[in-house]
Amino acid sequence: MSKHHKYKSYGPQYTVTPREGFTLEVLAQAEEAGAKAGYAVAKEQLYRNIGDNSVLNEQHTDELLAAAERAGAAAALAAARKVLDKTLRTSFKHYHHPPAQASPAPLAPPPAVPSETRSYAEAYEEPLARHTPALGYQEPPRKKVDQHVLTITRVERLNDQMVRIIAGAPDLDGYRSNGAIDEYVKVFVADPTLGLEPPYDLRALRQRLPREHVPRSKSYTIRWIDALVPEIAIDFVVHGEPGTVGHWAGTVQPGAPLVISPSRSKSSLSLNADCYLLAADEAGIPAICKALEALPADAHGIALLEVADQNAMFDVKHPPGVDLRWLPRDGISAGRSTLLADELRSLPLPHLRIGLIAHAERSAVKEISHVARHWHLDKRSTHISSYWTLREERLRR
Repeated sequence: MSKHHKYKSYGPQYTVTPREGFTLEVLAQAEEAGAKAGYAVAKEQLYRNIGDNSVLNEQHTDELLAAAERAGAAAALAAARKVLDKTLRTSFKHYHHPPAQASPAPLAPPPAVPSETRSYAEAYEEPLARHTPALGYQEPPRKKVDQHVLTITRVERLNDQMVRIIAGAPDLDGYRSNGAIDEYVKVFVADPTLGLEPPYDLRALRQRLPREHVPRSKSYTIRWIDALVPEIAIDFVVHGEPGTVGHWAGTVQPGAPLVISPSRSKSSLSLNADCYLLAADEAGIPAICKALEALPADAHGIALLEVADQNAMFDVKHPPGVDLRWLPRDGISAGRSTLLADELRSLPLPHLRIGLIAHAERSAVKEISHVARHWHLDKRSTHISSYWTLREERLRR
């Protein structure tokens, strides 16, 4: 027996005619297209569920994607068979006449299609043409990319310490939103005097440039995405020395590039509590503002926003039932105040299901975590994260 016996088939052997080969090729392409369409529809639904806080676990997610893929494949297969049946009875009959002396062998009838698939296929016409994704939803990229290069279109100053940078590019240069409330990216900034062109090959630059000349990067929350324009917005705290991302944000002008990483997220926020407590300093305010906009219109709670002074307040959209409180430090440097934790401690002990979201400096986050433990809050309903750390001897980026 040949050593390659495991690659041989010992069942009945069939010869595929050109006509049958064409049929099989079309069916394979239709099945692949249907699988992609089903996967896209399921993924869109998942993004909507995340926005509605109906988060599925990993097992349910895999089952939904697999079911959608099978449904899309079956629909495309049935639709292709319907078209091919007509094509094979017309085009081939007219353009491929068999010899007069030989009668062509009839094609074997196609496999039976379940009644459920047939009824679904009849109503499934041009799915890719009729399907309209939700605003902000994007198909996943075809290949992995490390950076997206957009062009800054305008810069809006929110207050003396914060600016909003809006940038765009055709198809957002391939950027795809993950649909999460806590969606964020890394922003890459290079020294303009070096003449580096984005996207940056960081590995190569680290080998040939001093450390201080390698492009800096820092994580920032995606404030909003307009897929129709298309544009993307990110809020920055203006601070730091030249060369830092914070300093760049305060000096950059329209026309400059905005270089960002693919979308990321840490966890999907669960917005199904009876009452919400939100707290943040300047670094976490963009994420808290995005969470406020995602809350149900009838949501109730308190939002605590720590800023430098009274002049730092700006318009923040929030449900009418959420009490928005600004906490000015009035001379106390950022990272040294205890305003957020002190304000939380002054609140009465909650008796409802509380959803706590807090993003601030590391020491402030520790104090807020102590308050959460004192209240015996469910860990699944608390989202507390350190957005930066006060280091006196290092430049803050």
